[in-house]
Amino acid sequence: MLLSSLMKRAGLYMRVSTLDQHPETQLYDLRQMAAQRGYEIVNEYTDRISGARTKRPGLDEMMNDARRAVFRYRKIWPMP
Repeated sequence: MLLSSLMKRAGLYMRVSTLDQHPETQLYDLRQMAAQRGYEIVNEYTDRISGARTKRPGLDEMMNDARRAVFRYRKIWPMP
C-alpha cells in the first residue's frame, strides 16, 4: 500500500468502564474531529471494560491494525 493512500486514514478508539458511560458520546466527538481534519475513518474500536485491565480487545485490535498499516492515525478519546 502506498504511503500517500494512508495519509488520511484513521482508526478511532473509545473506552468506557461503567454502565452509565456511553461510548456514543465519545464517538460523536471523534467523528466530528476526523471530518474537520479530512480523515477517512477506516474502523472504530470500542471497549466496555475497566482501564485497569491488561487485556482490552478493542485496543488490541486497533494496535494490530496499526502495525499492519491499515491506517496512519489513531484518535483516542481523552479520559479524565
